[in-house]
Amino acid sequence: MINERNRKSIAREHSRRLSAGDVDALLELYAKDATFEDPVGAGGRAGHEALRAHFESAVAGNVAETVEDTVVGQDGAHVLSRITAVMDYRPRGPVYADRGWLPAPQAAEPTGLRCHYALLLRVGESGLIEDMRAFWGRPDIETSADGAAESFRGPESITPDEAALRQLPYTYARRLESGDVSGTVALFSDDVVFEDPVGRMKLCGKEALAKHVAHGSAGKVNEILGRPVSSMDGRFVVIRGDARIFVPEKMRMRMITVCELNKDGLGVHIQGFWGITDTTFGDMGPDTDTDTDR
Repeated sequence: MINERNRKSIAREHSRRLSAGDVDALLELYAKDATFEDPVGAGGRAGHEALRAHFESAVAGNVAETVEDTVVGQDGAHVLSRITAVMDYRPRGPVYADRGWLPAPQAAEPTGLRCHYALLLRVGESGLIEDMRAFWGRPDIETSADGAAESFRGPESITPDEAALRQLPYTYARRLESGDVSGTVALFSDDVVFEDPVGRMKLCGKEALAKHVAHGSAGKVNEILGRPVSSMDGRFVVIRGDARIFVPEKMRMRMITVCELNKDGLGVHIQGFWGITDTTFGDMGPDTDTDTDR
């Protein structure tokens, strides 16, 4: 297994090599038969040839990535980053517009494109990436007329389903913090699978989840949430959080959670990614400066 710090280094190097435009070096991080889906919901692909074409289109747009946070699973394999990528509108913008992911330009074509996303990597025992999944949906794509940071704008409106999907983590955190155990559990399906953290705990079904939620409520959990990102198929919402637990002792966890929902809008599979290196005890420091876009 690859330790937590090494997995985080691989994730950071992934963004550095992509931003540097070094596709050959980027592919060196991947196993030859690696699979990937970017964005989730658009269909999976495999192999270095497909990866090269995918990354070259980003490099052609002068992509530059900012890694907001990186956390790991406790399974010895996964590392998950929350990233903001900025690039030229071309070549990807017109492709996204053709797919209906962006509105077609009505007048002058935008200059810049910005995407908020979460990148989940599975690293094998060889130290190479075996699978990559990038979570982002239509609300996570922004355009700018002049490329200036302050001028990027997302869609003017999103569908009710997209709004409900992205609201779920906030509803969960609010109900948990208020001690509403039954209301919290009602957000999930009867056969929910709840992994928190991935690699250490796996709960199946509402009864097991209710006990976990009650324990969290008794621990006076408080969670500061960042900006959510979703997926193109409307099944996933991913969110960065800064969780504080005060009972029986003070503990702070930086985490990123992947939530899969069913067609009824209920959570069916929840994966909380946080490792030993994402946890502190005692003095928890100042609040994390996170976005509050909802």
